[in-house]
Amino acid sequence: MTETDSQSTPAARRERPGWLAIAFIAVCVLTAVALYVGGVRMVHRPSLRPAIAILPFTAVTADADAGRFGSSLATQLTGALRHASELRVVDSAPDVMVLGNVDRAAGHLLVTARLVRTANRYQLWAHTYEFDPPGDSAALAQTIATAVRAELHILPDM
Repeated sequence: MTETDSQSTPAARRERPGWLAIAFIAVCVLTAVALYVGGVRMVHRPSLRPAIAILPFTAVTADADAGRFGSSLATQLTGALRHASELRVVDSAPDVMVLGNVDRAAGHLLVTARLVRTANRYQLWAHTYEFDPPGDSAALAQTIATAVRAELHILPDM
């Protein structure tokens, strides 16, 4: 081995570990980025739209007409709130729910609707409506839906 060979060999050996370290770091960074991007796609992100459930409106008395009206009103209210694109109407695990009562008094139906946050059972809004039985229950459902959207700060779709 000559003096020139002994001097060039250590220099060549010193250069290789530097490139290997850079290549190793680059592979680690690329792997970390790939795992992060892939992990972000796999993470379940809850929708930003609030989820709402509409429970059947219960009859306060044993009046069969009030019970049928309460069920019909809940169905119509569900349909009216489904039209709000900023709101998800769901059957389970809602953020808020609409519930209410129907009572008969002096030939009128008194409908009480409440909007309740499910996490802490906090009542956000409540209102009682007086309704004449031959009247339009769809109009009442629209009125309640408009009030619920306003309370949740959701504009109706045009």
